[in-house]
Amino acid sequence: MGYRGPAPKPTVLKRQEGNPGRRPLNDREPQPAKVTPTMPEHLDEDARREWRRLVRILRRMRVLTEADGIALGTLCQAQSTLAKAQIQITRTGLVVKTPNGFVQQNPLLKVVNQQSEIVIRHLREFGLTPASRSRLTAEEAVPSDAALFKLLSQPRPPRRLVPSLEDSDAAPPNVN
Repeated sequence: MGYRGPAPKPTVLKRQEGNPGRRPLNDREPQPAKVTPTMPEHLDEDARREWRRLVRILRRMRVLTEADGIALGTLCQAQSTLAKAQIQITRTGLVVKTPNGFVQQNPLLKVVNQQSEIVIRHLREFGLTPASRSRLTAEEAVPSDAALFKLLSQPRPPRRLVPSLEDSDAAPPNVN
């Protein structure tokens, strides 16, 4: 049985909003590392292609962590299964004839409906629907090592230890 009520709001979001409920905040909420999870081995080729596409999007959104591998894999495989079932329905039609000659709804419609629910639920979890995106806050962008290296490897302008006379508006000192 699942949890009751709406999903709790992340502690970071509660802090940003000023903790409107005035309830104690979870200071020990787990914070997984912001690294790309490893692609699961069991994904088929279409799911792998979807994984690579979504990883790029989720990294730009700064919401992907090491703990998201299973959920992202499930999303990608469900999307792949959904697409294959829809292609098959397009070929065979919405209704099929049974061996007894009766006409019935294509059984693949049940697969499409189940996979659609899984896909939509996981899209919401990752903030990939318009409504769910408005509820998410991403971490601030941290300069990457490459950006830092580029900044530090730029040549500095030469420093002058003694100011030149051309830079000064004042008269040169009188030496006697």
